[in-house]
Amino acid sequence: MEVSDLSGDYPVCVIGNARSASDNPITHTYSHFFITFIADPDTGEILDMEASFTLSLTNRFLRDLFLGRSLAAVDEGLLEAVRRRYLGSSQKAIAVAYKDAVKKFVAAFR
Repeated sequence: MEVSDLSGDYPVCVIGNARSASDNPITHTYSHFFITFIADPDTGEILDMEASFTLSLTNRFLRDLFLGRSLAAVDEGLLEAVRRRYLGSSQKAIAVAYKDAVKKFVAAFR
């Protein structure tokens, strides 16, 4: 989904933050790890996402895991999919950033 496809003020942008390991290239580039989610405020459905990964392929892989999931509540199935399928050093940071985004979404819309 391109940003231009997002009409009006319907979707919301929620950013989840986490720390990554000090030896992680993400830490050297960005100092923190974050995931930006575009979500439906009524349902929490994740419409788009991008994270502070150094490689675009990693972003595409994680995007495929997250699209269609929800920020309305922590999705344990999604976290399990990340644990099983993403075998990189940012695995824990992904889970923490996602949970942070869920917390922000729930505080704003529930």
